[in-house]
Amino acid sequence: MMQTVIDSKTDNRSGFGWETKTTLKLIETDPNNFGINYDVDYKTGGLFGSWKHISGGPVKNLGNGSWVVNDSPKVTVIVSNYSVDSGQQLISMHVKIDVDVPVVGTVTIYDQTLGGRYGIDNLKELVAHISNAGQK
Repeated sequence: MMQTVIDSKTDNRSGFGWETKTTLKLIETDPNNFGINYDVDYKTGGLFGSWKHISGGPVKNLGNGSWVVNDSPKVTVIVSNYSVDSGQQLISMHVKIDVDVPVVGTVTIYDQTLGGRYGIDNLKELVAHISNAGQK
């Protein structure tokens, strides 16, 4: 299964008694089909808390919307400004992830825009670029 990374961004957040490091990777799963892989490291319990890790994906069927992806704690993913330009082979979207942290309330653990070119063979593009540079 093809999984070409289009973009990857990490968002580090912290608050009273918690810390997170969230990385999302926007990928092309198949020609003209996209998904997001995720890695989240989080720590609760303040200074003496322990780090935990969750990962998964690809989450497919992307588009504008809001989804509760976990009930306890409640985790909500909001995708906005979703755009695919098939002529230019560009995709972009803004992703925000909110978590309801007990006692603290709702906190944002990710708030980034992902985007870039898709549908390219990076090795072929590199070879073509080198060839063209050598012809100058």
